Amino acid sequence: MIPKHRARVNHRDALLDALKSLISEGSVHDVTLEGVAARAGVTKGGLIYHFKSKEALLHGLVERMRHRVDAYCIDTTLEPRAALKNFLISRIDYAFSIDQKEKQVMANLLAAAASYPSLLTPVRAMYDNNGAGSLAGMANSAGLTLSVWTALDGFLLLEMLNIRRFSELERQQMKDNLVALVERQFAAPD
Repeated sequence: MIPKHRARVNHRDALLDALKSLISEGSVHDVTLEGVAARAGVTKGGLIYHFKSKEALLHGLVERMRHRVDAYCIDTTLEPRAALKNFLISRIDYAFSIDQKEKQVMANLLAAAASYPSLLTPVRAMYDNNGAGSLAGMANSAGLTLSVWTALDGFLLLEMLNIRRFSELERQQMKDNLVALVERQFAAPD
């Protein structure tokens, strides 16, 4: 028998998965709590148990996405200089591995932030408080850290908003150049 707590966690994940699926198919504004509950195979009451409103549900998805990026990019077991190098290279890898469906979800969530400004709170926290935010101030590395991160965000925004699609060759060249910049910075003595 599955403990009740585990079932609740699974329902929460199922609801967030259903929301993500619906958002990848259309506008956030077309998403309803009933539709998310039905897609997840959970009652509306079950959804309300975990998320009191549509905004709370959207916020839960943004938070989960943020935590996945952090888990992929941040290694707290490394000393600060190695942690920053690891963060930057992992962040580069992550940005270039995001598939089109995920970019569509991100673009739709960005559009939804006009109606639900609180969706930007976890994103701001990612920039302000995580390992990179505290590591970015390291001597001789702050400029590189902020430049690489900003370049990656620009790349993602261009693709997310269908402003520019890069060829596989262009993507590989950008990725290789960004990694080379990081490698050069960290090969030099501090």
